[in-house]
Amino acid sequence: MALGIEINSAVPEEFSFEKEKAVAKKYAQRFQWEMILIGIGQACIWLSLWPLVMYEIMPLWVGFIIASICACMAYLPSHEAQHGNYSRGNPKKRWLDSFVGNLTLVTLIYPYEILRVTHMKHHAYTNHDDKDPDFLTSNAKSIVELILVSLNGASTEYEKAKEIYSNDVAFQKGFEKGIKVGLAYRTILMMLVFVFPLQTLFLWWLPAKIGTIYTQIFFSYYPHIGTEVGRYKDTRFWQHWMPRYLNHSMQLHFVHHLHPNIGHYDEPKAIEELKPFLIAREVPGAEEIPDRVTYNPLVKI
Repeated sequence: MALGIEINSAVPEEFSFEKEKAVAKKYAQRFQWEMILIGIGQACIWLSLWPLVMYEIMPLWVGFIIASICACMAYLPSHEAQHGNYSRGNPKKRWLDSFVGNLTLVTLIYPYEILRVTHMKHHAYTNHDDKDPDFLTSNAKSIVELILVSLNGASTEYEKAKEIYSNDVAFQKGFEKGIKVGLAYRTILMMLVFVFPLQTLFLWWLPAKIGTIYTQIFFSYYPHIGTEVGRYKDTRFWQHWMPRYLNHSMQLHFVHHLHPNIGHYDEPKAIEELKPFLIAREVPGAEEIPDRVTYNPLVKI
């Protein structure tokens, strides 16, 4: 492919694209039971909050805190499903991608199929202002602007993406499927508002907003600050005051953009081995990647 020739011609043979892919492939095999456990687990915990709060076994304010934590944990398992990282190309296991992807997003009140098709376009056109559905959030000028965009809802940009990719049959099919799920969410939400207004506000609507802001900050904003267009230029390694297990290790998100099939919990070991390749490719921040990706080196004091 022309892309492969262009990539290979820029660096020494020892860091060829083929060798890079061979290293990445080693970390794209394992079954991601952790992600499935987090996805299904947070959804089950969230569902259990409703009877616990309604029967006054748990105070509403405690339920709100737990629901908000669940919402912050909701996107990543779906994100792995969007890339087919549970089925690993096995048609008989694709139901697992769909099941985990849909179930975990209930907490965020967002349709899996819409996120899946738009996320694929985000990968294909990262940082393109006209084609990247996540451009507004990944290229926001500040955290405040990002929060305002998130609170306003990303649906406007997703509708714009629907127009841009109007000739993409697969995109349109997935989007339309997602719209039906979105309408179902709205219907259920409105019914619950009339019957259980406070519980709906503090166990679902508000936690979903908090989870959405959290997701946009760490999945979209921080990984792309100051980056450009290009395979090795559109995502960066960064450090943060927050321990990486509290922001889903999104400091390592750049390797996901390079090799989406690498499982999330296998990224640290993959990055350790790929570090020379990343430096050779001049990935933003690559020089700062520690030789061993552990807890402390990713915390910026």
